[in-house]
Amino acid sequence: MPRLPHSLAALLAAAVLLPAPARATPPALTVTFAPRADVADRDRVGTVEITLRLSGLTAKAGAPVLQLPLVASNVDTVASLLGPLHARDAAGPLLLHPRDAVLADSADSDAVSGGPGREWLAPRAVRGTLVVSYRVPAQASLPPRGPAPPFAFSADGGAVSAAGQVFLLLPPGTTRWRATFGFDLSGAPKGSRGVSSLGAGTVTAAEPLDASALRQSFFMAGPIGTWPTGHAQDGFFGAWQGRPAFDAGALLAWTGALHGHYRQMFGQTRPAPYGVFLRYNPINAGGGVGLHHAFVTTFGTGRGADLASIRITLAHEMFHTFQPYVTRPGGLESAWFGEGLATFYQARLPFRFGMIDADAFLHDLNWTAARYYTSAMASVPNAQVPARFWADTRIRTLPYDRGMLYFATVDHALRQKSGGRENLDTLVLALLARQKAGATLANADWEDQLAQHLGPQGVADFRAFLDGAVPLPASDAFGPCFARTTTRLRRYELGFATDVLAEPKRVVRSLVTGSAAALAGVRDGDEIVDPVPQDGIQGEQTQELTLRLRRDGHVFTVTYLPRGETVDAWQWQRVPVSPGTTCAL
Repeated sequence: MPRLPHSLAALLAAAVLLPAPARATPPALTVTFAPRADVADRDRVGTVEITLRLSGLTAKAGAPVLQLPLVASNVDTVASLLGPLHARDAAGPLLLHPRDAVLADSADSDAVSGGPGREWLAPRAVRGTLVVSYRVPAQASLPPRGPAPPFAFSADGGAVSAAGQVFLLLPPGTTRWRATFGFDLSGAPKGSRGVSSLGAGTVTAAEPLDASALRQSFFMAGPIGTWPTGHAQDGFFGAWQGRPAFDAGALLAWTGALHGHYRQMFGQTRPAPYGVFLRYNPINAGGGVGLHHAFVTTFGTGRGADLASIRITLAHEMFHTFQPYVTRPGGLESAWFGEGLATFYQARLPFRFGMIDADAFLHDLNWTAARYYTSAMASVPNAQVPARFWADTRIRTLPYDRGMLYFATVDHALRQKSGGRENLDTLVLALLARQKAGATLANADWEDQLAQHLGPQGVADFRAFLDGAVPLPASDAFGPCFARTTTRLRRYELGFATDVLAEPKRVVRSLVTGSAAALAGVRDGDEIVDPVPQDGIQGEQTQELTLRLRRDGHVFTVTYLPRGETVDAWQWQRVPVSPGTTCAL
């Protein structure tokens, strides 16, 4: 051991005689989620009472104490539905006054928060512990806007669930809270249980959570199913609401096994709570969203009940919890990294771990490639993605599809240059180590890795990709069992302005003359009664779209195949290989 300088040694010697400084206790936040049975039907949840208990909160008279955006990632929150809040602190009752405000934008993993919102102000300084309670309907959703993550309240199956994004009022700022989530089931339907993204029942988070992590919480309560039946030894657990058309327990067991492989790949040695939530979605089943140490996946009918598809969604969303994130530039402009990376690995890792077969891997690859290579928006620059993300499905899917295919080109280049010693895992794990060391990752960090491993050409290719260049993986980029080919496929064409489907009131405009929509009878001025999912159907060449329209007071349906011109699209096919060849990379 090297000898310390005399002055430093003396200081250290003196320090052992002094009492250690007290470690500051972080402020505490307890959230109690209390489902209440419906008055007319005691077997289902009618309302939910939320109670917040905040210790260590400081707020001056007239300052905002709590806030909530009006919309979170295209999902309406309960901000506009709330009446007066019931609040009390050490000095007695506290009447919090609401006002409209513009909240700072914040990227919360897959979600985006901020913009128009509501604040609640205190007429005097807050003193001591503040307790706030408010009640919301169990189906507290405004008319759906269209494509959106499953954040909103759902009362399917007699239970209730929602993400913190839509109902959790939080103090402004960057404070990290010692957070506890719990349930009051005293007024819930018989046989109710409560599970949050922290675990079953009342649980305190292992580390303080900031507002972003709190917004990414999830709550499910009522007569729900859970897995495993006992204590989760490795931290993995799951819950489902309603009655899926498959064995939810078996699906969660598969997902738990994949979670174990992820933990090993990313070097997670200490078990950490990780929750998977399943619930019904009648509009856009099969989608999902990654949350803080958890994710939500939806099921339904058709593709929404297809176990192979749901497994891929689960693999994608769970990958988000382990991966590094590029967060500069902020928001959706960096979605190419997070979503593209998860799409690249969503079938590759289950295939690598022997949890899906070659046909399932190939199906996922070709589905993504078909959606991208037939898109009329394939070459839109990445910088334009945020402005049109929710308004056009062809833009919204670019970070996923174009990102995945770009990462495939990088992975192949790394394998070729290193003789197989390096691949995309090498760069991902290096960035993850940098992030764990406290770095905020930016495009420059990715370019640094490219420069180190692929040289200037790697950086140039990345910048061209951001400018809209169409990535084309090599024929053998996905392993020795697959080769590139072309197929004649038709472009997705909605037939009218895509913005319509993302608006609260969907009125057809800019109808394309001669399109399938026009030929089926859709007219400008028709109101589309129900939300219309597109992200999935955009990748399905033969799936028809059904619109429920209102015209002159009459409601009727129109069905058509939303396809336009036929183009050459890149696909991959199985090729003969020697016996014993390992197909998975």
